[in-house]
Amino acid sequence: MAFDISIVLKDMLSAAGDVLKDEAPKVKQCLNAAVEAEKDAFEAIAKARIAKEITAKEMQSQLADEKDALRAALLVCQVETKVAAQKAANAAADVFSTAVKAALKVI
Repeated sequence: MAFDISIVLKDMLSAAGDVLKDEAPKVKQCLNAAVEAEKDAFEAIAKARIAKEITAKEMQSQLADEKDALRAALLVCQVETKVAAQKAANAAADVFSTAVKAALKVI
């Protein structure tokens, strides 16, 4: 088999895409859970401010706390995203290695 980089790159993209397609729902679920976990807090802050139970300054302070909580939850999602990216890169590299090995057998 001759080594054709265009075909190999297409196959690498396909392999990586298949992995990401499988991993994407996990990442999306993580993002949804992170936002949902803070929903009640954000809603309470909004209602309190709209009802003028807290000042704008108090709202900003509470919002800063909630942003920190949301950021922490999203960091977990970032880890899951990195895991998915690593799996996709591994799949693409495996395709490349297989293609090179196949080309070496022909030579």
